Amino acid sequence: SKRVLWIDVSRVIAALLIMYVHLSSPFLQAVSLHLFYLGRVPFFLVLAGYFLGRNITWNKAFNRALWLFIPFMFWNILYVFLVLPHDGASFRLENLIGIRDVFLPGMNLFSADDSHAVPPIGPSWFLRDIIILTLLTPLLVRVKILLFPAVLLFFCFFNTAPDHTETISIGTCAFYLLGVALSSRRIDDIHLLMNKKFGIFFWVSIFMPVVLIALYSAGVIPLWKETAIGMLLGVMMIMYAGIWMEKHLPGLSAKIALLAPACFLTFMLHWPIYGFLPPAMKSSLFAFFTPLLVFAAIVLFYFALKRFAPFLLPYLA
Repeated sequence: SKRVLWIDVSRVIAALLIMYVHLSSPFLQAVSLHLFYLGRVPFFLVLAGYFLGRNITWNKAFNRALWLFIPFMFWNILYVFLVLPHDGASFRLENLIGIRDVFLPGMNLFSADDSHAVPPIGPSWFLRDIIILTLLTPLLVRVKILLFPAVLLFFCFFNTAPDHTETISIGTCAFYLLGVALSSRRIDDIHLLMNKKFGIFFWVSIFMPVVLIALYSAGVIPLWKETAIGMLLGVMMIMYAGIWMEKHLPGLSAKIALLAPACFLTFMLHWPIYGFLPPAMKSSLFAFFTPLLVFAAIVLFYFALKRFAPFLLPYLA
């Protein structure tokens, strides 16, 4: 009923980071991958777990999963019919949802072919996982007291990023469980903690990868590997970036927050749009502006739907 401005700003930041990662420019990929320590996807997983874990019931879980599934399937089916035939790619029914393994590698529903690991629109694997985790959330909140130890074990013994190569990876589950575990905390408490205690860590954490990316660009060092702790730090940095903008740039933040409801469409549409763009727009210096232009086009499409065909929003956006 009440939108939280800094969360919406953080959502837009994370969505843009995802869009930059999917470019062909090695430098922009390196910056967007590492400037926030690969926290972009874990941020959305924590956010989904947090809000779905509050006052969840089986009816709410099924309703939420259904209204994620409908637009998820619509865009993937449309992509199959309009794009894949021109790419000469083969298609099987199981590819439509992107099912290969169930939670763990080796538990194959279909042949162990990597083409089944992701839906036709590759980045929408994240939404596929959210749909499945949504249906499990009423069970998860019943054992909420065990979730923090489970997440702690993950950070101690695993170093696995949220990944599309399994139906739901260990990393995906861990960050979602963290969100569910935090769902008993008030948003204002999280805001206070981040606003009071995290500022110095944020600016130090921004400075470090800037130096490392510069050394990578000069060929001095290779790109570093992701770590679970680093991704958790990245989640907190994205959150703090929204809080900082809300505090210091309130006018700009209010305008950016208005764009957040279009984030679902950015997951579904930016990858297909990239496929129609000339290579120069994804790999040259102009690529810096490409995600911003594509994001603007998707936002305009969202607001056109909202203005002229609002009844379509639940089915498409």
